[in-house]
Parts: sequence; structure tokens; C-alpha cells
Amino acid sequence: MGYLVPLLRGLKEPYMISHQLRKEERLSGLWKQILLIMLLSALVFGLSAYFGIGSEHASRSLTDMSRSEYEQYKLFFGGGQIVYGIVYAAMVIFLPSLFFWTLVDVEYRKLISIQLMVMLILLLEKAINIPLFLFLGLNSESSIFSLGIIAQAASFPALLIYTFSAITLFKIWTFVLQYKFLIVVSERSPRFLIFMLIGTHLFFVIVSALLSSIQLEKLI
Repeated sequence: MGYLVPLLRGLKEPYMISHQLRKEERLSGLWKQILLIMLLSALVFGLSAYFGIGSEHASRSLTDMSRSEYEQYKLFFGGGQIVYGIVYAAMVIFLPSLFFWTLVDVEYRKLISIQLMVMLILLLEKAINIPLFLFLGLNSESSIFSLGIIAQAASFPALLIYTFSAITLFKIWTFVLQYKFLIVVSERSPRFLIFMLIGTHLFFVIVSALLSSIQLEKLI
């Protein structure tokens, strides 16, 4: 029997779980955890789509739709968000793990376990943003947990607003969590890990900002 990594406990007690992960030679139940996280991601993204989050930029064209066209639009948007939730989870889980695996001497399955915890944090952020949108009308660019509101107050260009909005307290939490685990399970120096993580997070921030700006331009 291998070690079943307690993901939720890993968020609360990273020091203890990281040392346990370091000494274990085999992990069990990893694919079940991956499947569960992907299904949870599909559920959260689907719930977000149900409330129309992410479609507000297209609202100006909805008045020109017939009832059947509107229902078809909702169906395609909701289905697309569910699929995107699964793809997004796969990218967060597997791509950084593969990149870290090429740079640090850590088993790939252990890196996946770390990224599963990262994905839980990102899903928590996504879930919390749903009531913020419904009750306060705050989208991702105006989230109280991101730097986007500072960029908007400073009247930064749209691309910079998207860039700053991608930097949130939850993303910082994932950075700290990754560092706490990698500093224990790998033999790399703290400086190397910090630069590696900064580079990885900056890449995803820039890609996220570019995709957001491109999506907005297409809808407009």
C-alpha cells in the first residue's frame, strides 16, 4: 500500500505533509484524486456559467437574440465552461509538474500531488468569486482579492489591468504552498526554487492577461 496524500490537510499543515511526502516511496489513489479534482473543477466552472459569470461582455448582443437563440447560447456557453474547467484543471495539474520535474530531482507523481493542492486553492478562489459577482457585481478584474482594483483606480491600460487582476491573494497562496513543499521534497536551493516559481507564475499571469484581452476584443 502506498501513501494517500491528504490534500486538504496539506493546505493546513504543509510542513508535516511535505515531510511525509518526501519519505514515501509510493503514492496511492493519485488518479482518483486527479479525477475528483477535474470533476470538481467542471462543477465550479459550470456553476459559474449558470449564473452568467464570464458572459457579461457579450450582454450587449443578447437583446438581438430570439428566445431559441438565447437558450442555445446559454447551452453552448455552459458546456464550453464545463469543458474549459476540465482542461484548465489538467493544465494546472500536469504542465507545471512536468516543468518542475525537468528542473528538480523529485518524482513526477509527487509533483502532481502538490499541484492538486494548488488546484484546490484556485477552485476555492473561483467559488468565492461567484457570490462576489452575484451580490456585489465584482468580476475577476474588480475582485477584492486581486491587484486589478488598484490598476483600475490608477487608470492603467486594459492589458495591465488584466495582468494585475491575475495576481491575487490566492495565487500568492499557491506560490507559498509550492515553495514550502518543494523546499522539503527537493534538493534544490531556496534561491533556485524562488526564481523557478516566480518565472512559472509570471508566465501564467502573462498568458492569462493576453487571453483575457484577446477574448474581450473578439466579443467587442
